[in-house]
Amino acid sequence: MLMGIISDIHMGHGEGERYEDPFDAFEEALELCKDCDFLLLPGDIFDSRTPLTETITRAAVLLAKAGRKDSGVKILEKDTNLRTPIIAIHGTHERRSKGLLNPVEALDKMGFLIHLHCNYVVLEKGGEKVCIQGLSAVPEQFSEKVVKEWAPKPVPNCKNVFFLHQSIAGFLYAEHLLLLESLPKGFDLYVNGHIHEPKEATCHGAPFIIPGSLVHTQVTSTTKPARVYKVDLQNMKIWWEELQNQRKFYYKAFEGADPKEVENYLKEILDEPKKEMEADGISFKAFKKPLIKIKIKRIPTDELMIKFGDKAFISFGFEKEEIETKTLEEHVLSVKDMGKQLLKDNLKEAGIEEWEPIFELLLNKKQEEVIKMLEK
Repeated sequence: MLMGIISDIHMGHGEGERYEDPFDAFEEALELCKDCDFLLLPGDIFDSRTPLTETITRAAVLLAKAGRKDSGVKILEKDTNLRTPIIAIHGTHERRSKGLLNPVEALDKMGFLIHLHCNYVVLEKGGEKVCIQGLSAVPEQFSEKVVKEWAPKPVPNCKNVFFLHQSIAGFLYAEHLLLLESLPKGFDLYVNGHIHEPKEATCHGAPFIIPGSLVHTQVTSTTKPARVYKVDLQNMKIWWEELQNQRKFYYKAFEGADPKEVENYLKEILDEPKKEMEADGISFKAFKKPLIKIKIKRIPTDELMIKFGDKAFISFGFEKEEIETKTLEEHVLSVKDMGKQLLKDNLKEAGIEEWEPIFELLLNKKQEEVIKMLEK
């Protein structure tokens, strides 16, 4: 069986024309995977735990189209109308407090995909069986405990795939990282979402894939074009295919602090796509503004933004101070993140580790429930 992997789509991310980016990327990714027998979505399908009605509807339309194609795969012991199985876990962006429905679970209940969390599904085609076991995102500090308590084991007479959405040691630097050695042994393939840079490694002697994000929520010196992975599970052949029709991105670090040098660089890269499109007979109206990240010593940026701000999404990273130009949306998110960190630190001092349910209740203005939870 041929499996397609599309990770960290983040539908709902962005404002204005950037709101379209995840949908455009997902549609292209699904087209690239139309030869696959089934799809794996390792979390963060949405950018929010409570996406807008428009966002979830547009996601459902794309999933419905992909799920209607008859791949000939049978889903064993599962009542579903999917003709091409779409197996998903929820990510950190979608995780909600216990008892509250998250958007990926909602899509499962509506029949657009199969949602897994500490459980599995078996697929069969032409006598070949594949068992997919999924761990949706859990708070980082509990990830190792959850894996141990669940203790999943490979199913005999199947190709066994284990996928999750967590921060993994060696690929990120943060608190409470999950060690590769902590993952269950004996699987033929391991897949992890959450980390936006695509990576490949091994885990317990088997391939370990981080597919990376389908959209660029930020640009760094190591950012790569979005890709989908494909795996021929019969012989465990793994390859990836890049998306071709997405917003271009550029990263440039300048040694000095010369605004003229930055201006010449911006002119050069913004003229390039226009020339390419004109050569191909494509209207420049179809041009997608590129994402540009510039690292430089502090310089005046107002004039540069006036000249180029309507032609590209530009952010400046200033050495030492690391102050960037941000959209209003990014400033709002920063305030929310600051509040989250303050709450987390204060609760930790009081000996309370599980802060996320309290934060979500506060966001929903359910102060009385917060008081009851704290009293317990």
